[in-house]
Amino acid sequence: MVRRLLPVLLPTLLTPALAWAGYGVSSFKKENQLGANYWNAASALDSKPETAWMVDPEQNNEGQWIELDVPSGVEVDKLGMVIGFAKSDETFTDYARVKKAKVEIFNVSGGNPTLVNTAEVAFEDKQGWQVVELPDTKIDGINGKVKVTVLETYAGKDYPGMAVSEVRVHLKEFEAASFTVSRPFDSEVPDHGGENSFDGDAKSYWQGTGQTANFAFKGPGYGLSSLGVQSGPKTAARPKTLEITANQTTTKVVLEDKPGEMQWALLPCLVGYTGGAWGTIEVKILDTYPGDDPMAGVAIAELKAMAGSIEEF
Repeated sequence: MVRRLLPVLLPTLLTPALAWAGYGVSSFKKENQLGANYWNAASALDSKPETAWMVDPEQNNEGQWIELDVPSGVEVDKLGMVIGFAKSDETFTDYARVKKAKVEIFNVSGGNPTLVNTAEVAFEDKQGWQVVELPDTKIDGINGKVKVTVLETYAGKDYPGMAVSEVRVHLKEFEAASFTVSRPFDSEVPDHGGENSFDGDAKSYWQGTGQTANFAFKGPGYGLSSLGVQSGPKTAARPKTLEITANQTTTKVVLEDKPGEMQWALLPCLVGYTGGAWGTIEVKILDTYPGDDPMAGVAIAELKAMAGSIEEF
């Protein structure tokens, strides 16, 4: 199944490769002008579609792999990929793109990886994030690894080599019970303060004085993975574009216009897996869908946060 999203780890590797702590690839294109590691694994883990992991053009695409460390105690749930070089529509079709892949999940104890699950996945030939289901797999070792090996590609129009803009392991989510708004909204109208946005009652709501707003939240003890946003009453403006900053990385998410429904925005990832957003997370509401009252400010009935990992003290 494929669905689209609303748009320091152990260095052990399973096989010899060029890598940094926590991730590695089978090969990458050498680059002098942009930097020796410009096309290395990190470029597929930076939440930037304009960068990419690009394989060594002198090697076959099939059999190339990228692997990521994941923490102990988590449960691997899904795999997300932007399967080509997503800098533009032109670069996306110019280079080869992932069509099918094998996913292997390992427990690692004492430096020795043990294969605990495997799956084959397929992707459509289209831009944007695609998320595929994996067998739910608990990581019980000192840490775990997820290795993605390319089995088949869509041919590039101008270049035979493959490029992949983003790879992300999704950890199974659970509610972050300690969620709180840690920096108040920058404005509010009387009787509709920010505390109404996380009181568990969708009938109460926060409302700002304008069409934009900003606030911050946290979930102490949890590695956060996504933010849930439920818009306020129909009379008020509804959040559309969110700018979210976590782990010194900023992403934008466009919510759909679904009044009264909780929608989930994925938080920026640390190193290739969800559930690793720690500390204070900044949110800006950049624009809105209009409410029935064109003069009414933006409103939020409820905010929630989901986590993928628990912080160890």
